Amino acid sequence: MRLYDPWKRVWLDQDVRAPGPTKGLVGTHPFVDLHTHVRLNTNEDYRSLERAALAGGFSTLVIQPNTNPPLQDRAALETHRRLVKDLKVTTLWAADFFGDLDIDPESGVVCYSTDGSYYTHEDLVRTFKKREKGLLLDHSQVHELDGDFYEGTDIPFSKRPLSNEAIAVYRTVLTGLEYGFDAFHIQHVTTALALDSIAHLKCCARVTCEVTPHHLLLTMEDIDSTNKKVNPPFGRKEDRGALIRAVERGIVDALATDHAPHPEKGEDFSRAPFGTSIIEVAFSAYYTALRNIELVFEKLTVGPLKVLRKSGNFCDGNLVLVDPKAEYVVNTSRFFSKGKNCALEGMKLMGRVVGVKLSDRWVYWDGEFLSDERQGFEDQL
Repeated sequence: MRLYDPWKRVWLDQDVRAPGPTKGLVGTHPFVDLHTHVRLNTNEDYRSLERAALAGGFSTLVIQPNTNPPLQDRAALETHRRLVKDLKVTTLWAADFFGDLDIDPESGVVCYSTDGSYYTHEDLVRTFKKREKGLLLDHSQVHELDGDFYEGTDIPFSKRPLSNEAIAVYRTVLTGLEYGFDAFHIQHVTTALALDSIAHLKCCARVTCEVTPHHLLLTMEDIDSTNKKVNPPFGRKEDRGALIRAVERGIVDALATDHAPHPEKGEDFSRAPFGTSIIEVAFSAYYTALRNIELVFEKLTVGPLKVLRKSGNFCDGNLVLVDPKAEYVVNTSRFFSKGKNCALEGMKLMGRVVGVKLSDRWVYWDGEFLSDERQGFEDQL
């Protein structure tokens, strides 16, 4: 079987023993997601999230702070740590930048995040002054300006200027630099203007960025249901094109899902929550948009680990196997996630995750989760 080492950027031919047929499959290191949401209570919990993540080929997740309880203090962190104790996936956390929880890699807290917070410039200044220095993941938005959607659609609340995101990128990075911060990661970039800002700031600071699968496939013209209400919103066709080119040119450092599961959203745009349940189809969406499997593999493995300043290496004890020629239509009724609110519902995608192997044990194969007793192999070349 052909396996891709994303660190060395080479294809390897190796024998792989798998629970089922592997003809036509290729493999790489399991994926890393820098941007995952868990809900808890009766919504997406860690168990359902783990199943959704494995079905999508992901073995490592960075949980964003806007959950219940929010990741604002040590007590909340300990609650989350207890809940993930027996998971097969590796769970890391982003501390609420405006809370009291500090970065603590030994406890799994690897960065700060502003995601899910309404904040002003004054809030940024006050928090940069008091916080210990560390990597900040930023949802770059000027929250003081109204608008759920960018200007240019007939949907109510389409009042957000396209310049909003780019201005917010500069605001966060320049303010952080002034107070001694030196590492910034811009989340879910959506506009060409923001990409230009990031490219400029990369010349003078450690600035990285990510794009989501849905922003690489959809534009504001596609918004026809509340499942396509996401934040930041979908941009213009030219913004989508700019995002794809930025991934290809290396301006975008990592691909991240922003998996945001919700119960049924309803039809009222004004009341529907933001977010899309997408981690299970993220690889397929990226491959459909980019049509370059090596690039997708690299941006889902080496890319996010570099953002976190973590090293890694390829070994056949940890694998995700995909069928690059498979095609399917997204059907959320088959999702393992409790969130069925997928912006790509009904869309035809290319490439499909077939199996995941962690620590030499197959944990997922073709829609089924495998126990240690169900490791039956077929020898494949």
